[in-house]
Amino acid sequence: MNNLNILQNFDKKFYFSKPFPYFVIEKCFPDKIYEMLFKDYTLIINYLEKRNDTKNLNNIRLQINSENFLKEDALKKTIWYDFIKYHTSKEFLNELVNIFNDDLNIYYPKILSSFKNYNNDKNFLKVRDKINNNHKFVIDCQPGINTSVIKKSNVRGPHVDNPVEIFGGLFYLRDDNDISDGGDLEIYDSENRKIYFEGKAEVKNTRCLKKVKTYKYGKNKCIFFLNSLKTIHGISARSETNFTRNLTNFAIETYFFNRLFDIERGGIKNLLKKIFKR
Repeated sequence: MNNLNILQNFDKKFYFSKPFPYFVIEKCFPDKIYEMLFKDYTLIINYLEKRNDTKNLNNIRLQINSENFLKEDALKKTIWYDFIKYHTSKEFLNELVNIFNDDLNIYYPKILSSFKNYNNDKNFLKVRDKINNNHKFVIDCQPGINTSVIKKSNVRGPHVDNPVEIFGGLFYLRDDNDISDGGDLEIYDSENRKIYFEGKAEVKNTRCLKKVKTYKYGKNKCIFFLNSLKTIHGISARSETNFTRNLTNFAIETYFFNRLFDIERGGIKNLLKKIFKR
């Protein structure tokens, strides 16, 4: 299974602690393995497109979670079945924890202790589903796409991920024939300014952000990060194209600790809510 480990080419030089902890591996897999992954990804694209009216969808995210993928007979014979089995395993999670160990100890020392103290507990880890209350941690690996672009648009602007998420990750599988612009990952620094959010978890006062790095959407590339209020990232606008943006999403969450942080929302309505709660 080591040949399907997305972290096999990790090196400490790929790791950054600021503006938030993350790492980027520009070439995750040997060419032969990546070609097999990309070839079978077309089956996933077809699977998602058949179940959605993609002709009328502009740059919309579609994905299948691990629980449903592993049950789907049409996908069991693909290399992605083994890929997902490994990337929802305790072995993979432990490797990720080891990489982030020092920063995890700074941001979430109690969670780091739990990773170590409960590692052999029968309720330590499970694949994410609709009922996640009985396990310390849940994990998911979700192959997906952003649909083709009819009109130039953003996938998602500066935001943070769900406050129950500890680690997030993205694996890109760009088609060699896709010459469109955009769909790149943008890293932001709040420079200790007060940040307010709106909607799902979008930054409201974006003028307070500084874009510090852009990672191009490309093939065989992955990005993993430790989720926190500082982990502000976004996706650049995509130009018109018939190609899908191919990416697999990784998520490790905890409901044992509830939210890891609170998202503060700006605006008069939220101010009034705070006043009347007192």
